[in-house]
Amino acid sequence: MLKTTTVGSYPRKDKQKDTLRKSSVSNEEAFEMIDWAVKEQCDLGLDIITDGEAYRENMYWFYQLRTDGINCDDKKYKQFTVGGSTEDVDLSKAHPLVKEKGGFGIECAVVNAEIKNQKWDLANKWRRAQDAAKKNVVVKQTITGPHMLARFSVNERKDLYKDDASLAYAYAACIKDEIDQLQKQGCERIQLDEPVLTEAPSECTWAADVINDIIETFPNLHFSLHICGGNAHRKRGYFGKYTEMLEGLKKLKVHELHLEHCTLHYNMLEVFDHYDFKGILSCGVIDQRSDDIESVELVHERIKPVVEKFGTEKILLSSECGFGHVPIEITRAKLGRLVEAAKKY
Repeated sequence: MLKTTTVGSYPRKDKQKDTLRKSSVSNEEAFEMIDWAVKEQCDLGLDIITDGEAYRENMYWFYQLRTDGINCDDKKYKQFTVGGSTEDVDLSKAHPLVKEKGGFGIECAVVNAEIKNQKWDLANKWRRAQDAAKKNVVVKQTITGPHMLARFSVNERKDLYKDDASLAYAYAACIKDEIDQLQKQGCERIQLDEPVLTEAPSECTWAADVINDIIETFPNLHFSLHICGGNAHRKRGYFGKYTEMLEGLKKLKVHELHLEHCTLHYNMLEVFDHYDFKGILSCGVIDQRSDDIESVELVHERIKPVVEKFGTEKILLSSECGFGHVPIEITRAKLGRLVEAAKKY
């Protein structure tokens, strides 16, 4: 049977306004969210799950709020591109800002001192999740990667961090401290999330060096890397192709790659015509951006070319990105269909 996983985020039990930045929660509330999300994922029959990430304000703000050296009160505007060419892209499926400007801008936290002393408490969150999981269900810990954290920062301390790569290494040092705590708690699987590489695909070359520095520090852990086109309000924000990241991808020492597959404007598998990846491919065969529930037949159709390329032993099935903004009924139906399709393949 094919194995199934999730990318990371799961809806909150108590529905909130669908914003990019949720309200902060207490540790007690975070543990309640984790218990609920774990039970949900286990009941659906998924093999490798996450803690649901519901305690995060969002995937980058959570980390910046809880790290010294970062001013989260006096944010500054930063402009981004969409990455790659949009000539063959259906922009009706993109975030509204992308359609209007060909790019987008957001207010980002400001780096004004040395980045250190992170207070993310991921080890205790993972331990809670794994203890709550059913037997034989593995919980992986998702962590936003150093490239995205650097890219979504305004660096006002060039004397400390001369460029984005230097800034990413500073964030990576905090990530390594956190992974060390996770490993001591028994965590064996780490997923780094780097969606902004599809906004700046040429930066994958130096980003790979930063990511490898993390991986090489923990030779006994299993590392996966998730690269998508963004998922803000269930809309793609970046359009850089995986083939534009080839030199960086070839440098990576990850054990598992999680890539989008079923809704891309190009064939994801083309990258492997030039890249002899030896690890596990976790591929997105469920579209979390749509309310339409896939049939088993459609999922099998999406799986077929991946199996032909990699075989069944070296792939995992997943959605393309997280379900944090998706209604719970649709989330359950889609992930339930994913598990059903895996069992019947």
